Amino acid sequence: MQTGIDLVKIDSFTKLMDNETFINNNFNESEINYLHDHYSTQTLAGLYASKEALLKALKKGINNYSLKDIEINHDSNSAPYIILHNKIKEDFNVKDISLSISHDGDYAIAIVLLII
Repeated sequence: MQTGIDLVKIDSFTKLMDNETFINNNFNESEINYLHDHYSTQTLAGLYASKEALLKALKKGINNYSLKDIEINHDSNSAPYIILHNKIKEDFNVKDISLSISHDGDYAIAIVLLII
């Protein structure tokens, strides 16, 4: 089992909420739709922290893979889960991924557990 965690300051994402280049470069279509439906800096920060936590669990830096290949989705109970795409999916034989996202005050945190 491998673990990754990322903590981000929510207000550092305030200016990025309306930055289409940032959004389009880091999030795929389903995530962008989710962001539009749940328009908040907390949501953006949590999704971004989730992607970084996954890369940390894989022991890879942010420049090794496209963040768009890490898709954060939500089930019918609003619980987040991760789907891997393209090169990151091909390079790792991930058997199971568990994701938890939390927000409190000024911070958002994401923890990822992987079974490879």
